[in-house]
Amino acid sequence: MEMRFSEGDRQILEQLVADPTCTPSFDIMRSCLVWLDEAHVHIGKEGYKLLIDLWIVRGYIHRGIPPERWELDPVYFQDVWRNALRDIPGWIGFKRLTLSSEDRALLERSLKEAARGIGY
Repeated sequence: MEMRFSEGDRQILEQLVADPTCTPSFDIMRSCLVWLDEAHVHIGKEGYKLLIDLWIVRGYIHRGIPPERWELDPVYFQDVWRNALRDIPGWIGFKRLTLSSEDRALLERSLKEAARGIGY
């Protein structure tokens, strides 16, 4: 079954405006950076699940992992990404595919700390 954003969620996500003062936090469960201004409290449960998948995919991109190596189900994640590019092309999260040096340092430091925490 193909997962897509509802029309209402699409409208909400397309209207989000980037907050230039917003800084990312590291999501340890998904090994990715997340900016709080990329989501909205009024998107539906299924839409939020898809948003989480977009953060996961962007995390793969930030770490330089090619699509065929996207863990769990590469085809699913490729489809989610491709559909979102078509459905919500103005989503501000797509404008954060390249990290600043500060954000890159946060990601690398956080990944190392997470790996130490689980004994890798």
